Amino acid sequence: WNEWDHSLFGCFDDCGECLLACCCPCVTYGLNARDAGFVVMDAVERFVAVCSFVFCPTIAMCVWCFGIRPNIRNKYKIAPNCCADCCTVMWCGCCALIQERQQLKTAPRLQTVIVDVPTGY
Repeated sequence: WNEWDHSLFGCFDDCGECLLACCCPCVTYGLNARDAGFVVMDAVERFVAVCSFVFCPTIAMCVWCFGIRPNIRNKYKIAPNCCADCCTVMWCGCCALIQERQQLKTAPRLQTVIVDVPTGY
């Protein structure tokens, strides 16, 4: 199993993402969901996601804890840990958002494979 590319408290590894997650966690939450392949959202769905995060954070946290974060773990072959994910989301939510955002931003570059297929045969 792999580890997270950034520690839970590596918030300042990317100050821009840190600022965005602290000031507008709904935006980071939506970006993480989209980039993790959890959902493909149109404008109406984004509005509903933001409203659920703001007005009903319990639902948003359940989706995050049991959907988005495990999806990121699965995508990057990070060992599953439901209990740790729930605790992280409940008590270190902002740090978890930033950790996920950094994983989604940096890991794809590391996993890109370029295949050169010869032509003319």
